[in-house]
Amino acid sequence: MSTIVFVHAHPDDESSQTAGMMALAARAGHRVVTVFATDGDHGQRPDHLGDDGDLVEHRRGEARAAARVLGVERIDWLGYRDSGMSGWAQNSDARCLHMADVDAAAGRLARILDREDADVVIGYDHHGNYGHPDHIAVHRLTRRSVELAERRPRLMESTTNQSAQLEMLDRPEVTELFDALAAAGSDVAEIRKMILTGDDGQPVGVPEAEIAWAVELPDDVIELKRRSMECHASQTSDIGLMLSLPPAVYALAFGTEFLIEPGLDQGMRRAWPFD
Repeated sequence: MSTIVFVHAHPDDESSQTAGMMALAARAGHRVVTVFATDGDHGQRPDHLGDDGDLVEHRRGEARAAARVLGVERIDWLGYRDSGMSGWAQNSDARCLHMADVDAAAGRLARILDREDADVVIGYDHHGNYGHPDHIAVHRLTRRSVELAERRPRLMESTTNQSAQLEMLDRPEVTELFDALAAAGSDVAEIRKMILTGDDGQPVGVPEAEIAWAVELPDDVIELKRRSMECHASQTSDIGLMLSLPPAVYALAFGTEFLIEPGLDQGMRRAWPFD
């Protein structure tokens, strides 16, 4: 069996992006390791923490709870501060991931890959999926870590399928939801734009032609993915919105996970990539 290392920018990213693959890999007997590049300290602060509560430790606790749901065997942290969204003043913090030297950050990850004797490492696409500074940094440092690691694990990158996103938005289940939101006074055009547009104003994800693997999740794994999201309950502005989706729409949005594999022949394979 393999050791598969999933690299994520913040605690909760693993639940929304790769939780299904993590659960399936653990179920198949693979050793699953999650590495978080930042501590997520610019996430939402739950009311019960007040002004003085330790948000970082709270979010680490949420990550540990999600790991138990998914069968993750180990969590590691690269130790950088959250850089905040594009254009935030925190982007210039010398301690944040956005400002980190790529080789230094990649070296930290490479040491984890070597210690774990990793067979596979999974980062993000070139745009970090949606343009967040920390996500783009994860793309760069993960690619560089493969060059620095002694074993040179197989590199894969989590992404969003732009074609699938557009098709989803035209499905009857989603149209029904949008009609209800419009009747309640929501700006549906703005919601569609938010779904398709990243933090930096560029499109989310990549064209299907660039994707190597589509992993379709069975119903029970979709439920595990939802449960892992519920562990990150403090993050109501993103995880909370995802969890508020009707079950049929949630399954459409999160029931298939996509991977790029640099160097692999083009053509998307609807198959399990870790046999």
